[in-house]
Amino acid sequence: MTVDKKLTLRKSISEGLSSWLTFEHQCRRDDLFSERYLALPIAQILAANTPGKVLAEHNHPVLALPGADGRPLQLDFVVEESGQITLVVETKWAGAKGVSVASVVWDCVRLELAAHYYGCDALFILAGTRATVDKMLSSAPLNPKTSRGKPSPVLGLNGNGRTSVNVQSPKRDFGPALHKKMSAYPHVKYPRSFVCGTGTQIPKDPTASAYTAAVWHIQPEAANKHFTFKIPA
Repeated sequence: MTVDKKLTLRKSISEGLSSWLTFEHQCRRDDLFSERYLALPIAQILAANTPGKVLAEHNHPVLALPGADGRPLQLDFVVEESGQITLVVETKWAGAKGVSVASVVWDCVRLELAAHYYGCDALFILAGTRATVDKMLSSAPLNPKTSRGKPSPVLGLNGNGRTSVNVQSPKRDFGPALHKKMSAYPHVKYPRSFVCGTGTQIPKDPTASAYTAAVWHIQPEAANKHFTFKIPA
């Protein structure tokens, strides 16, 4: 997918999902909002803007352990074209209390693993009220400082270029909680980092109570940048 097509897809998802949430809000359905409730509009927008077939709750190609008890770990959506997976998608609903940074980064790591396995594109969607989403994106854990003391956003909405997010370091605020999740899959070779492009958020309604959806492309790392994870001593 070209850069222009990626941007068009992010815009379609962001604007379409924000508008749908606003419509549902006017119907007084706010109490129903959740990741599961967002499944239908996201599937519809994906189907209208990508070739191929949209599939929900698709078993993760790396983390769904065969023979394990309980429900296998799954991806929220995949797009399949001519028998090949061309896009993988994860969604987070930021309720009144938001969601943990480790949970967000874990979703991005899961996307990187799937995109690396399939050789495809990956999308991360974060939706909620403008106030909740802005508070999450501006929080210290999602803006760790560089060696020069400047904040480096994990999920950026401003500026150009890409951000490489180090998931190996235990010094990050999300490190311990993220590493606990990673250690549950000792057979997996994880990326040392994942690359996150600048996010798209349309419309940029400044009203705190307005509903919004921000969308990022997550790019896979090269095979030589994957490692077998062990909890740092």
